[in-house]
Amino acid sequence: MQPEDNTARPAERIDQVRPIVLSGETDAGTDLVGAVVVDDFLILGADEGHQLQVLKRAEAPGTWHLQQKLALAGQGRVTDIGAMGFGRGHLYIVCSHACQRRRVCPEFTVRKNRQRLAQVDLESSRNRLYRMSFDPKSGKIGKVRFVDLSKRLRKDRFLKPFFGVPSRENGIEFGGMTFAGGRLHLGFRGPILRDNHVPVMVLDYEQPKDHALLFVRLDGQAIRDLAALKHGFLILSCPANDAPGAYCLWWWDGADQVAGKGRKVREAVLLGAVSTPGGARAMGLALRRQTDSYADVILVYETETAAQVVSMRVQLPD
Repeated sequence: MQPEDNTARPAERIDQVRPIVLSGETDAGTDLVGAVVVDDFLILGADEGHQLQVLKRAEAPGTWHLQQKLALAGQGRVTDIGAMGFGRGHLYIVCSHACQRRRVCPEFTVRKNRQRLAQVDLESSRNRLYRMSFDPKSGKIGKVRFVDLSKRLRKDRFLKPFFGVPSRENGIEFGGMTFAGGRLHLGFRGPILRDNHVPVMVLDYEQPKDHALLFVRLDGQAIRDLAALKHGFLILSCPANDAPGAYCLWWWDGADQVAGKGRKVREAVLLGAVSTPGGARAMGLALRRQTDSYADVILVYETETAAQVVSMRVQLPD
């Protein structure tokens, strides 16, 4: 599979791209937005149905079989799952925490569409960071709990000017999450600050008030997901505000990239563009295993057709 985008890129570091088979009564397969691998389990998040799907590695290579489903919200509630992560026996799911401007509908009148375009919705069910215990041996999920991060976003000196601004208009939206060094790292799809600084919020689930904000630069792209490595992070990036462009993988050392006197910033390393077959959008990144030289990952796509999940090998920088 080759990228549809013609953007120039470095020497290819992405190879061994193979499709993954999801067996069993999986659904919402075209609306996958997040993934995490925990031992022999693959957990997928889907917006449609606001649910998690837990699959177990099957004997056939590249095949995962559905074990159970878990709905995070009741019927009619919007969760807008942004990303997933796992750490210290717990599964984490962050919702977008985003405002949404209503879309124009071709079947409505111009007057009605102008009214819709002026309306911005902020639903409390989007403002959730879920946590639940997860047993890597049995796949059993414990009680679901959640906290609301909107207060932290409203008070942060960098983020508060963007609170209430719709997503896809450089408003606040979580796009990625991983667990590293005992803390959650939440990457933003928006906003992107001047000189292409993308925020990454670092926090403890129990004490979100004491969060820190780091910045990484991705040549104007936003964070769609991220995964913690032994040294640094893999970042899946996407075009900002739904603009055209490639979806890319980067290596980041995890250090804040705001430059200044006495600080030597190591820029993020572009590893390559990922394939987007049939217009599919790469939405979730999960680490399977890694060595000092490469990482094996799983990517999930949001599509208009059948479910698309692939594995690939990413060569890491020295």
